[in-house]
Amino acid sequence: AAAPALSLAGDSSLAREEYVLDVTRRGIELRGGSVSAVLYGLQSLRQLAFENRGTIPVVRIHDKPFFAYRGAMLDVCRHFSPIGEVKRFIDILALHKLNVFHWHLTDDQGWRIEIRRYPALTRTGSVRRGTVVGDHRTSSEYTDEPYGGYYTQDEIREVVAYAAKRHIAVIPEIEMPGHATAALAAYPELACGHGPKSFETSGRWGVLDDVFCPGKEQ
Repeated sequence: AAAPALSLAGDSSLAREEYVLDVTRRGIELRGGSVSAVLYGLQSLRQLAFENRGTIPVVRIHDKPFFAYRGAMLDVCRHFSPIGEVKRFIDILALHKLNVFHWHLTDDQGWRIEIRRYPALTRTGSVRRGTVVGDHRTSSEYTDEPYGGYYTQDEIREVVAYAAKRHIAVIPEIEMPGHATAALAAYPELACGHGPKSFETSGRWGVLDDVFCPGKEQ
């Protein structure tokens, strides 16, 4: 009772993502080479408490990551995830001490990020008429209801800020020149000449040939 049960501190002698967690009968001391390192130590403490049903054993952990880039991707083009699910995904990354969130935002099957200068990207490209049922290589069956969704710029900023508080960088994936059918459904004039005059956001998976035309100045 005379001292804090948990002491957090920075330690310049440690590497940026390195931490030392000391649990004794007198209390818990956690030192890290940065704020993110302290966060990783706290995640280890959470895991210890969970694995031991709330009782934290006496232990010393001296840890640092082997890889600088530790990430996971979420594809929201084929299967859209509401903001709450995206945040939960980020929480899971933080729990496992991952530091990069690869957010796959555009593809043939949907355009998921608001670009105010080009509103048709979300007005047209974020919705597909239906989705293939079963194996896309053999099935000709589709759902008969539209499927879509996108994130506003404010929602994108909200997610980036949410990830930053957990020391996770967000890498947005916006594909070009290929994997662009959803964008071409909105702006078909940007396609190469061999394709159709009009496009449709794809309801099936696989590889599609239509691309932005790099040779067009516009």
